[in-house]
Amino acid sequence: MYKLLSTHPPAPGHTLLTLAIGENPDADGLLLLVTLARELEIGYVGERSVQRGGTKDVPIEDWSNAYDVVPVATSSLRSRLLAMTTDGGEGDIAARTLRIIDESRHRYGKPETEPRHPDLTSGKPWPIMTPNPDAEGTAS
Repeated sequence: MYKLLSTHPPAPGHTLLTLAIGENPDADGLLLLVTLARELEIGYVGERSVQRGGTKDVPIEDWSNAYDVVPVATSSLRSRLLAMTTDGGEGDIAARTLRIIDESRHRYGKPETEPRHPDLTSGKPWPIMTPNPDAEGTAS
């Protein structure tokens, strides 16, 4: 699916394929979704897709259909997303994806091996994103 989406011009079935990838993306799938949303304006990079790409469900022993949500290292993904960012504004899909990953880290924790800054050698400041407009004014 990844090759089909990345080598052909958009066709009616492309949107459906992006939705399928978004159900359980790996790092490459998430990067492909960001690229398609940014360059071709197809597909949707949603909060659930991003969270699923940065966490895994670990079954809880002795409980049926219960699990803990555990963060997984996404250093390479975060570094590649930072390289794709533009201005960090509302229309910057890569920055928005990084923001969702950070929000997920606040909720579920972060792996000890994952640095705060996605790529120190890039020279880009961190955080690059402008404040989330949905979160402004909600703290008391």
